[in-house]
Amino acid sequence: MWILFCALHSILASIRAKQKAQKLMGKGFRLYRLWYTLFAFVSLGAVVGYQLSIDTPYLFTPTLLSNIAGALIGLGGLLVMGICIRKYFMHLSGLKSLYLNDEQAANKLQISGIHRFVRHPLYTGTFMAIWGLWVAVPQLSLLIANAIITGYTIWAIRWEEQKLLQEFGDDYRRYQQQVPRLLPLPGKSTAHSF
Repeated sequence: MWILFCALHSILASIRAKQKAQKLMGKGFRLYRLWYTLFAFVSLGAVVGYQLSIDTPYLFTPTLLSNIAGALIGLGGLLVMGICIRKYFMHLSGLKSLYLNDEQAANKLQISGIHRFVRHPLYTGTFMAIWGLWVAVPQLSLLIANAIITGYTIWAIRWEEQKLLQEFGDDYRRYQQQVPRLLPLPGKSTAHSF
């Protein structure tokens, strides 16, 4: 189910799917992101609900230390995700399309705040959250899910960055050179305004 979720996520986010949707939806295409977001939340809920229903073995017995470490890592990840979602929730969710025209709702390159340290902080936070959870709850099914989510995301980032290069050109290329993809690295400078 995780593989299917990831594949549908990529297909529906692709330029080709958006072009086909634009032809089919006409002026209603401005709501595509909103419909996409609703579909993503419903399908994510279905996959997570199914995963929670699986009786799966623990790979090791959690200890107080692993529970604390997992909780700290996971909560740190949720904090990073929360910062990102707060920063661009209206755009990501598609809610902007309900009250702005296409030109006003246009995407802007995010290089301030948490984006000064990593180019994809939402994914960094996601990895911290899911792997922190696994440290606290080391179930086999969670390990499999996390491996699929991590592998897919690392693959999808390359694809996403190609789209960002098409959209933002040299500005994004300079940003790539200045800021690491997922992990803040010592010695890497932070983004400056272009």
